[in-house]
Amino acid sequence: MDKKIKNILLWILDLGINLGIIAILVFVIQTWLIAPFDVSGASMCDTFNLIDEKCQTGYGEKIIINEATYLFNEPVRGDIVVFKPQEDGDKYFIKRVIGLPGETVQIKNGEVYVTNKENKETFKLNEDYLNEKNKGKTTAYFSDFSTFEVPEGSYLLLGDNRRESTDSRSCFMQSINESCKDSPEKAFVKKELIRGKAFVAWWPLQNIRLIKEPIYQTNSESLEEK
Repeated sequence: MDKKIKNILLWILDLGINLGIIAILVFVIQTWLIAPFDVSGASMCDTFNLIDEKCQTGYGEKIIINEATYLFNEPVRGDIVVFKPQEDGDKYFIKRVIGLPGETVQIKNGEVYVTNKENKETFKLNEDYLNEKNKGKTTAYFSDFSTFEVPEGSYLLLGDNRRESTDSRSCFMQSINESCKDSPEKAFVKKELIRGKAFVAWWPLQNIRLIKEPIYQTNSESLEEK
């Protein structure tokens, strides 16, 4: 075989191997490590999709989610996660983790109260990440569906735009449907349906930032005091 042709074939083979390795790395990274995600709608405003001081109702910010973090860790309160609300669903949502496995979450007088094994007394969440329109205005979508007993292995998720978000309160249904409270298990999301944790917002460039984890201050105000 002519030496020149041989070199060309070796170059093509080397290129093919390198492209194959790159394709495998991209697949591994997007499947198990990080992945891009487009945030659509205003349910997480002001945390996401506040562009030029306006909440975007369509597609707005682009983020990167960390898909590896929950392979070794459990979601914690305050994490912003991308997930499917049900096994057979094909649509992803983005909300904030509020209720952890085994907890009781109650919505009353516009506030969120939590009871868990570590805190025997019910305590109020101090949610400083909510804007002025939403802080202290968390309401249940059904008067008789405001207390949530979070099952083991599942989580209760709420949007930061509490007045408009379709989340655990509505069983993630776009319209307020009575079937939600008749099937309370639909209000929770299993860990295996959580794809990853919001890590960084990268578009638009003027909004580029790391996603901060909230610090919840211990609040001694109990539900019984309200």
